[in-house]
Amino acid sequence: MSFRALLAFALVLTPALAEARPFGEKGQYIVTTDAKLDYQRDTLRIDGAENETRTRYAFKLAGDYSSFRRITFGVDFALEGEVQGFDTAKGFHFGGRAGYVLPLGAVSSLWLRAGLGMGNTTVQSSINDYTVRTIRVSVSAPVLFNPYPQVLIGLGPTFDHDLSAKVANNVDVPKITGFGVHMTLGFWFE
Repeated sequence: MSFRALLAFALVLTPALAEARPFGEKGQYIVTTDAKLDYQRDTLRIDGAENETRTRYAFKLAGDYSSFRRITFGVDFALEGEVQGFDTAKGFHFGGRAGYVLPLGAVSSLWLRAGLGMGNTTVQSSINDYTVRTIRVSVSAPVLFNPYPQVLIGLGPTFDHDLSAKVANNVDVPKITGFGVHMTLGFWFE
């Protein structure tokens, strides 16, 4: 790329950078995948038995609105599942969340988020079928980078904990707690 082409590109991009307000300002609509777009396939090796292969998948979309400066409110929806041998689990999750955007620099910020959601997962195994209803609290703190105006890329820790997990007749089942690192991809507009 020649110097003139690079200079022309910079001159075109400069007004867009100057006009774009920083992430988290009042009146912004935010759409993210919260990097819950994942696919995992692993094999469990058991001595004296056949190997078990398990495939897990999830896709999570979220939408937030900054109704006050640096404060966000939003909803998320996820489809998730697992396949292991003849056993399958398929479900969805829907919830609400609130967040706070802490600027770290001109193109970076920390987005602290906490939410509460409800999930419904149907498990079909070779022994029986059942549905698990959960109420889950989720907390995340991705550090975001804006490589282009109004584009988000982030990485940070997450924590999920089932407050309640029940099957038919309100029978309790084991609750799940998870820690992880997830990537956030998204954009915002005004």
